[in-house]
Amino acid sequence: MCYSDQQNYFHNVALTNGCPNIRCVAVPRIGHADEMIPTFYDALVKALTGPLTAKEKESGLYSPPAPPRILFEGTNDEAQDFLQQTTLIENCRMCPIAKYTDGLPVIVPTEEKVAAMMTGTSHKPTEPIATQYASLGWFGGTTPAGASVSYSQKYTSTVEKVAICAVMAGCKPQYMPVALAIATSGGNSTNCPGTSSMWETWFVVSGPIAKEIGMNAGQDSMDTGSPANNTLGRVGAIMTANFGGCITGAVRTDSGNPIHNVCFAEDLDASVFSEGWVGFNQESSHLDASGKTINYTAKESVLGKGAGWGMVTGLFSFPGYYRSLNMGQMGLARWLGVEGKAGYYNWMEVILPIIVRAMPAPGAGSFILHMNLAQLLYDYGFKTKAAVYKWMYDNWFITVHDYWNSGLYDFPTDGGRAIEPTSGKSYNDLLKTDPNYKLHVFGGMMGPSDNCIIVGDSFGDEHWYYNLLGGKPSSYPIDPWR
Repeated sequence: MCYSDQQNYFHNVALTNGCPNIRCVAVPRIGHADEMIPTFYDALVKALTGPLTAKEKESGLYSPPAPPRILFEGTNDEAQDFLQQTTLIENCRMCPIAKYTDGLPVIVPTEEKVAAMMTGTSHKPTEPIATQYASLGWFGGTTPAGASVSYSQKYTSTVEKVAICAVMAGCKPQYMPVALAIATSGGNSTNCPGTSSMWETWFVVSGPIAKEIGMNAGQDSMDTGSPANNTLGRVGAIMTANFGGCITGAVRTDSGNPIHNVCFAEDLDASVFSEGWVGFNQESSHLDASGKTINYTAKESVLGKGAGWGMVTGLFSFPGYYRSLNMGQMGLARWLGVEGKAGYYNWMEVILPIIVRAMPAPGAGSFILHMNLAQLLYDYGFKTKAAVYKWMYDNWFITVHDYWNSGLYDFPTDGGRAIEPTSGKSYNDLLKTDPNYKLHVFGGMMGPSDNCIIVGDSFGDEHWYYNLLGGKPSSYPIDPWR
């Protein structure tokens, strides 16, 4: 690689894992083996057999240096230039990439502006960013309350550093509890360096604080225009750049998915919530001091951090397309064979088969629904979100053979050696003995509850988003950061 920051980064990551500096050899990903091997064979042999340098002989664990509290002193214009400094990145075709920002101009975080931002929270500037409540991990482990949040290269952060990022992003002081929850979640992207993918990051705020700070939960809530939505979406990216030095094109884990910097609010004023559905906040939980699972209430505010392999966006979302279904009109009615027959119908019966073909793998995902689409599901008979999740789980499957045929089999199943949870057998054993064994498409390790529906981006024409294989968003409490 071509610049010293990137080389130092990989060296630090190696030491973080107790290794000496790791030598890298670029290997082509396309072409025939007899053509590919000569392009890297000699370099690989040299890297494996060459004497170690003094730097490569270093041992021990990497400990990040304490960054200075004052990064730069000068005029406002000079500070803007300093924060916007760039470095050339080979993977980006030698283009300049910002080191401290998301590439856009920022508000210079002066002492005065940071102090004003700190008025949005009761927490002290020097307080470390740590978990506020204990919670269960994805694979059964428990994260205790008060656990320090570690970013790339083992860096940690403080409340004041979050305030600095919030100033840079253009946040207002009243947004600070949400910004601190975003910091608790790790910001946008924390697995640096990681593999590049379309794995996007998005945030949703569910609970009373959304109205308090003026978040858009209605029309075009993922679009530009809302100061709260857009600056809170942006602050995670600025944290990513500054809490561990994740630089796009060098050590970031995503490929710039367009939904990367989105924060919106769940539309808890939608009619389904007065009729029995609960918000994402009430679907989220933490552990109390005795280890008991406690669900949040409607009066509490929760941040959801979603991710997944791309978003499927609103197929057939032309004006009136979905609302005409219950009248027995237009294409969805024809698809379901009910044209000309008014009634209550489930539009997901058309959508889910398409999603299964697009992502033929067991897992779970998150729907972000227009309020009218949620109401159609309610009118059909799904009086709770949980009822939708169970119907999805019980009715949509793929066979082990079809999973094996997809491009998603080898990595998630460790080449088929992993144990399939419903049978207790390895995927490879099932492939040999029962290739038609059915796997639930919509339900991961936790079953139906691994799915999620968030009602948002309402008041316009009906549409939906589906986050492929993302599962239910991780949840983080906001109120303790007030």
